[in-house]
Amino acid sequence: MLLILLVYFINILIITALGDLFHRLFLKNKPSLRPFLWINGLLFLMIIIWIILYFGGFPVYYTIFLGIFSFFYLYKNPQSLFWGYRRIKTFPALIKIFLVFALIIILLLSSIQSTIPDNESYYIQTIKWANVHGMVKGLMNIHPFLGQFSGWHILQAGLNFHQKWLTFNDLNGLFFLIFVFYWSLQYQKNTWPENYWFRLFPALSVLFIFFLEAPSPDLPVILLSLMVFDLFVQNYAQLNRHQFIEILLLSGFSFLIKPTAIINLLLVFILWWRHRQQLYKISIKICLFLFIILGLWLSKNYIISGYLFYPFNFFHKSIKPVWQYPPEMLHYLSQLGNREHMTLSLNNHFITGFWHWLRQPGIHQIINPLMVFLLTIFPIILMSTKQNNQFKKPYLRLYLAGLFYFIVILFMSPNFRFFLPFLIFLSLTILSFCCPPVFTKYLNSLGWIIFLFIGFFWAIHNNWSFQNLIFPEPVSIFNHYESQKEGQIRYNFPVEKELFWQTGNAPLPAVHPKLIEFFKTKFGVIPQKNVEKNYYYEKKISK
Repeated sequence: MLLILLVYFINILIITALGDLFHRLFLKNKPSLRPFLWINGLLFLMIIIWIILYFGGFPVYYTIFLGIFSFFYLYKNPQSLFWGYRRIKTFPALIKIFLVFALIIILLLSSIQSTIPDNESYYIQTIKWANVHGMVKGLMNIHPFLGQFSGWHILQAGLNFHQKWLTFNDLNGLFFLIFVFYWSLQYQKNTWPENYWFRLFPALSVLFIFFLEAPSPDLPVILLSLMVFDLFVQNYAQLNRHQFIEILLLSGFSFLIKPTAIINLLLVFILWWRHRQQLYKISIKICLFLFIILGLWLSKNYIISGYLFYPFNFFHKSIKPVWQYPPEMLHYLSQLGNREHMTLSLNNHFITGFWHWLRQPGIHQIINPLMVFLLTIFPIILMSTKQNNQFKKPYLRLYLAGLFYFIVILFMSPNFRFFLPFLIFLSLTILSFCCPPVFTKYLNSLGWIIFLFIGFFWAIHNNWSFQNLIFPEPVSIFNHYESQKEGQIRYNFPVEKELFWQTGNAPLPAVHPKLIEFFKTKFGVIPQKNVEKNYYYEKKISK
């Protein structure tokens, strides 16, 4: 925990310096709130690392250089380091207490091993590839999940101090702290009723406990989306130009982390269209920023998978690099995902498919019907509220955008994680309409108490020990690995033979032999490496 706290301090120095530099170079202004400086610093750092990864890895001495640069930058610009901290003094005592305890719980959860399955299948390996080799052409051919090379893992690669003996895996905890600080500042504004729904965030804070163990890209996408929703509601009627820029940056950031955050870009377009006369002077700059975001995303997809619009195979025949992931295998993975998430289709079985989707086992059996229920009652509650139409308009626009997004993902990949930000918005907004503001303090206190207790017991349940006060647990649950050669490649994998997708923290390249054998048998292909061009591709073999 203490080492993680030290890393948090170093990372805050880095993103503070880069955030201040970003504002000086590109925005020519100071951010209105301190968390915007940190988030923009993270975005700037992500873009820097992203570009470096085109040419190679991001080893630890790059991070050390960033730390030294940040120290001297802040030494020359001390106001950048201390600006905004005086606002903490204005926080109510209760919020200060919860912030301290929340930090302790976040450190507890960040110091244990993750129970998120994706951490063992591709989070660790994606970050490791970024640290060691960067973006490798055809990387998806080693392990299909590496096609999900996320901007969040690119960012984690720059802040994890990647070493054989100790690697940090705690970026989600740091970002959650930044978000809680943002919530605290918004709570102080007390602009009822516009941001009342956002003030109730602690009521559902317990949902984020299970995202704090590993660098899951779902957590930053959810939190960034909630910030975008909050700023959208506040700026719909009367636009603050600087806040619009922040909405644009937050939306671009979330899209680079996960394309499922495209709803945020849709809200940017709605705001721009409504206030286009006020924003016409910066429209070209907006388009340029979006073009850069799109260019980074497309180029990453092309290098990693051979498809510009991965996971879609658009233009795969006209744009077909030698390292392109085989289309028939991509189609198979897509069908596998559709069956797993019960993707709907417009045919005679739509009603049956929708009914089965509602009754999916596990947490889906709660989340899916809840989402449909909230979508049904939200417009009824919104229209029945005593507020005027001017107040209702931004909520209605956001609801319609979210409804459109929800319908689209029902036919693409209706995983509850993709609509969780919108579900949280609907839940908190309905709660804010039905609950008088006088109860805000009690709801928030109850929410934080539940977060603290469940977070504490979850950490204890997952074998937290006193040695974790200093050293965090290893990033993977696996400790022993074997290697095996297939064709020209020697790959590594955990010794547990029953695994299929999981690779843990195995040396590169890593893939389980069962997965190799499965694709060899089904499609007659094996991963191979072209040494001359330094990329991976699928080489046909006889079945």
